[in-house]
Amino acid sequence: MYAEMMKWCLLCVASQAAALNDTPITAKLATQDGFATFANREHPGNVIGYRFHEHTPFVHGKVPASIQEAGIDPVEIARLEKTYARRPGVLKYRARIKKKAWVPQAWTFYLAPVKDGIDLLLVVETGDIGLNAYYGVQQCFRMSGTTNEAWRHKIARTPAFSEFDLWNLREKDKPTRTSLTSIRRQGKWQRIPAAEFTIGGTTPLGLRLAGEHADWDVEEAMAVGPYKVHMRDPVDCGLITRTNIGQTWVCGIFWDRTSHVTDHHPADCLHSVVNIGTTPANAKRAIRGKIYWFKGTLEDLLKRWKHDFPDPLHTRKSR
Repeated sequence: MYAEMMKWCLLCVASQAAALNDTPITAKLATQDGFATFANREHPGNVIGYRFHEHTPFVHGKVPASIQEAGIDPVEIARLEKTYARRPGVLKYRARIKKKAWVPQAWTFYLAPVKDGIDLLLVVETGDIGLNAYYGVQQCFRMSGTTNEAWRHKIARTPAFSEFDLWNLREKDKPTRTSLTSIRRQGKWQRIPAAEFTIGGTTPLGLRLAGEHADWDVEEAMAVGPYKVHMRDPVDCGLITRTNIGQTWVCGIFWDRTSHVTDHHPADCLHSVVNIGTTPANAKRAIRGKIYWFKGTLEDLLKRWKHDFPDPLHTRKSR
C-alpha cells in the first residue's frame, strides 16, 4: 500500500512539473537594468515589458515592532521562496534599494512562466529600519506599440495591446477613441476611458488604509513621478487588464496587497501600486502576484484569477 501511495505521489509531482513546463511564455532580463521582457510563442510579434522599480514610495503609518505584530510567518515565506526557486524556467531578479527617499531594503523577484502567464513572487528584506504600515511601490506592466518612441521598443513592442498604436493609426482622425483597458467595478468589467492622461482607481485595501491614516488624501497620494493620476470611482480589486481590439487575446496584472491601479500614456503601460509595508526591521515579507497573457476573453481571465487568488478580499497580510 505504501509503495502504491508513493508511486501515486511521484506521478502527481511529475504531472504538476510537466504542466508548469508546458508554457509558451518566456521571461528574460532586458539589457537595460531594472526591466524584464516577456514573449509568447502563441502570440508572435509581441514583446511585453516590466519595470521593477519606479518613482518614489507612498509612506504612511507606523513601523511594526515585530513579525508577530505584522502577521508575518517566516516558515511560509521560506517555503514559498524554495518552491518558486525550483520552478521550471524561473527568472530571478534581485535589487538593493538605496535611492533617496527610500528606506534601504532588498527585493528578490521570482518570475515563473506558466501556461497562461507568469506567476510572480516578491520577497522584501528590510535592514535596521522597517517599513511603515503603508509603503506603496509602483510596478509597471508595459505594452508600447510600434508608434511609441523608438527607445521604448527595447523594453516592449506590443502592437496587439497598444492603445497608443490604436489611437495613432486606426483612430487618428476619429472624434472618439477606443479603450483596451478594463478593471472590475461593482461586480462588472468596465473600460477605463481612452485618454492620454493617467487614470486610476483605489482598491478596497487602499480605501481601508486611507481610512486608517488621517493624513492620507487618496487623490493627492497618487501624484507620483512626473504625472498626476485622475482618480475615478473605487475598483473592486487590483486586477487590471488589456485586450486586443477584437477581444480575443487578454493580458493583465494582479498583485496581492494592491492599493491602486492606473494606466499611463504615452508609455502605454498599466500600474499596480503594491503595499510592501507593515514589515518590521530585519524581516522578510513575501507577496504573490501574476501576469496573465493568453488567448481568451475577459470572463476567461476572471475565472482564472478567481482560481489563482481565492481570497475574497485579495489583501493577504503575508505569504
